[in-house]
Amino acid sequence: MSVNDQNPQYYCPISDRFISLGEADIVVVDRKAKRELPKPGEPVAQSNLVLRRSYDKEIAEVEEICHYFWNESQFHCFDQDFEIGSCINILAFAEDDIAGLLSWKKVDDAQIIVALNVYPEYQGQGIAHLLLKEALEQGRKQACRVARVATSNDDLPALSLYQKMGFQLTELCPGAIAQHHGEELKGFGGILVRDEVRLERGL
Repeated sequence: MSVNDQNPQYYCPISDRFISLGEADIVVVDRKAKRELPKPGEPVAQSNLVLRRSYDKEIAEVEEICHYFWNESQFHCFDQDFEIGSCINILAFAEDDIAGLLSWKKVDDAQIIVALNVYPEYQGQGIAHLLLKEALEQGRKQACRVARVATSNDDLPALSLYQKMGFQLTELCPGAIAQHHGEELKGFGGILVRDEVRLERGL
């Protein structure tokens, strides 16, 4: 994956602005204090949040999300290339606007989470959690035995989310991402993007 750092990736509640990967950083906060920090916009009521599989005619919108965050719509993980158009794509709609995307594909008896992104203006409201929960339920219905996901060594927010959702670290592939792209890119907080970190959980 190549990171698109031209677009804001996160919302910072301290400075109240949208920030890029290079501007982002981790800070330890009290959970109660975190809950009291401002959200990026008006909170989305649960009744106005809809998750559903994308229609074929919405592939342009699906690819737009991928290009916003990654500048590409083909992802390389688990030693394979996944074209987003051949995946099952789940869209999150917040009051009719697309808020996020999760893409997955069944490979043998495994559910591979290919992409998961939420636009910055909708972050901090549990949408990524809901998308992942929905995907895992779909994987169970499709008789997948395990769910697998790969992320980069710098993506600390993703590593936190996946482990909170029951995923365990299973493999580290040193240098795999840098080798695939032929260079080391700066990622979250200026950490060099080098390694593919693999996680899985049973279904």
